[in-house]
Amino acid sequence: MKTLLLLPLILLPLVANAAEPANHAELLKKIPDEFITRVGGALPDKNGFVGHNHSGFKGSAFQRGATLTLAIAAARGDRKRAEDCWRAVEATFAQQKEAGHFGDPPTSVAFWLCELCRSLLVVQQSPLAKDYEDRIANLLPKLRKSADWLATQQATLIKADGDTPNRLLFSAEAFGFAGILLQDEKLVAVGKDFLNRSLKLYREEDGVFLEHGGGDSSYQAVNLLRLQEIVIHFPDPKLEAVIHQGMKWELTRIAADGTVSTEGNTRVRPGGEKFMGTEKQVNVGEVTLALLYFHLRTGDAEALAAAQRVRSHYTK
Repeated sequence: MKTLLLLPLILLPLVANAAEPANHAELLKKIPDEFITRVGGALPDKNGFVGHNHSGFKGSAFQRGATLTLAIAAARGDRKRAEDCWRAVEATFAQQKEAGHFGDPPTSVAFWLCELCRSLLVVQQSPLAKDYEDRIANLLPKLRKSADWLATQQATLIKADGDTPNRLLFSAEAFGFAGILLQDEKLVAVGKDFLNRSLKLYREEDGVFLEHGGGDSSYQAVNLLRLQEIVIHFPDPKLEAVIHQGMKWELTRIAADGTVSTEGNTRVRPGGEKFMGTEKQVNVGEVTLALLYFHLRTGDAEALAAAQRVRSHYTK
């Protein structure tokens, strides 16, 4: 098996000759309206809680759906929806402990910081940038505490997530994007390390990310989404090559009727992994979003057609 090892990546290059990052907000603004209900994240309740946290705060990771909604709302200049989503940010940090975590495991915190920091960067590029300038500035000391605490947990993250590239990429974004917001090159370096660890689990000949030792159509899409978010902010042709090859494989898993095949999956399949007592299903939202990102970034018509088939099939 041929793997891609320790590519000389240019992740988060804080140098004068770095390529200009793309505008993430502009990309999200271009998502066709018909896809928004499928990929648009979640809204918090009146207390600022999302999903499994509705019945009481269980972890910061469950709050992340609202940060995606925040990013899309900001990109579209939707002040009302963005304001609703900001409640989730405030509610999460109200749970922050003195050490910087939220009472949940490091992987959960990495998931939260990944998508929160992604969305804060989008807000800074969006039509609502001025509206949120002071709020983001006031949030940075709290973000610093969380990022610094997570940096002390690197060994725990690697031990827990070392054979799951999607989780390694969540950590790569958490550290890397926090590094941009906090202008901290040490966090940048940690993000690069997690990215390189994820790429050790990439199989070059067919573009598969090895989740627990094999390919998985649902988690492949998550990996491609995370990588595309990284490369938007930190352009790198080597990462682009990985994304293109990985997308070729993902497209083979989407049937003519829009079904995302789980045949041969290592994680999401009948009789496969469970989460909170329920068997995992294909993450249709992130599959669709990964396809749309690829289409919007590259103009690839096959990816758009696949996204349309998936949307049609799963909204019947």
